[in-house]
Amino acid sequence: MEFSLVHMWQAMGLVAKSVVYVLLIMSIGTLTIAIERVIAFARAAGESKKFALEIREHLADRAFAAVIERKTQYRHSPLAQVVGAGVAEYEHGIGERARGATYDVVAAGQRAAERAIEGELARMRRGFALLATVGSTAPFVGLFGTVFGIINAFQSMGQGQGDLATVGPGIAEALVTTAFGILVAVIGVWFYNLYTARVDGLGTALTTSKNEIVDFFIKDEGRAEAKAA
Repeated sequence: MEFSLVHMWQAMGLVAKSVVYVLLIMSIGTLTIAIERVIAFARAAGESKKFALEIREHLADRAFAAVIERKTQYRHSPLAQVVGAGVAEYEHGIGERARGATYDVVAAGQRAAERAIEGELARMRRGFALLATVGSTAPFVGLFGTVFGIINAFQSMGQGQGDLATVGPGIAEALVTTAFGILVAVIGVWFYNLYTARVDGLGTALTTSKNEIVDFFIKDEGRAEAKAA
């Protein structure tokens, strides 16, 4: 009696093979998202570092247009989108104030940065729903194949073919689908937890950056008022 993977695959019924195909598709989807998110996180980190280095002098010189231009240039950088959105709204508010507007331009810039944070975190969570779905449902998909494998084994026993050579393939079929389902689920949960922690850390960093840019707006407003006085 042979229990190689090839032999067990040949012994599997249509239902068990369909379950394996479904799990294979789920695993391919999981790995595709995992690789795509690794690239996205690396690209976001690289562009954010470049953006942070380039805007220091621009903010010191109040060259807001240059900061907004960098926001467009580094479109994959969450930091660039958050800071750029806040600066753009703040600059717009200064222009509106010169034309007679009376709203709080600092608060407007802060709200724009907060909206950008929400959008960037949602963008960085792209694909997480599939990872969570695979992690939670793959074991049950494998269990579905297990049930049919056990049914086949009991049918063979009920027909008076209860020896190990007859029952063994059905039991092996059940174990293979279960093991494959657990493996796919573990991979999905690992990536989901890893990337969720990464996004949570990014959210904290973006909130800190938002607070820093709001502090800059407040100080810039104070300097402008002092100069006007």
